[in-house]
Amino acid sequence: MTITSGPEQPSGRSLDSETSPLAHIGRCTRSALGLLLIGGFVLACGAKPISAYPSVQLTPDRQAILVIPSDRTTPSQLPLQSLPTESALVPGLFYHPQRFELVRVSPDGRYAVFSAAGHHNLIGLLDLETMAIREIDLLTEGDVVAFHWAADSRTLAYDYLPASGYRRVKGYDIESGEGLFVPRTERHSAAHVTFESWGPGLHEVIIRITDIRSHERRTEAVTLIPRR
Repeated sequence: MTITSGPEQPSGRSLDSETSPLAHIGRCTRSALGLLLIGGFVLACGAKPISAYPSVQLTPDRQAILVIPSDRTTPSQLPLQSLPTESALVPGLFYHPQRFELVRVSPDGRYAVFSAAGHHNLIGLLDLETMAIREIDLLTEGDVVAFHWAADSRTLAYDYLPASGYRRVKGYDIESGEGLFVPRTERHSAAHVTFESWGPGLHEVIIRITDIRSHERRTEAVTLIPRR
């Protein structure tokens, strides 16, 4: 009886390691795995994990900011009494802070921006390593509504509500120490101007403008300009 089979395989090479589809897939898998391992090593060397950054929170009575190290050792504390009593931006104007209102840590974990409310509102920058304070802005009337950090931690924007009742947006360049403003006449009109997102350019933001009378809304990309 004759048994019919498939084509005869060359001697010693029944599964060719160079041409087999399974071998090809294995090589691709090993290559991809190698790239992932290399990429993970580069990322691990180039940036700290989020868990390495300190966390920041207000005390329940809002009388202090707590900076808790990543290793959960004894936290540092910034009490209201440590804030400056006289403004560096407006000499002769004195603070009487009653409580901390808002605090938000920068993406790189280096700073925390905060607002302290009282007769005047102080907006300050806290260095989380040295606990040094830098005065960013002074609101003689009104309150800070929200803080927004750029992804690179170089620029800060914030919504605030002045006595006029119309929301506005300001900014701050961390490296130069310059205050930044919206370069449009809407900041003086009967409209709410609120922060939406960061744009692709330096100091570029997307803002939403809401007309109080017509309730019409539109978004606009603007580049914040320094204080003159």
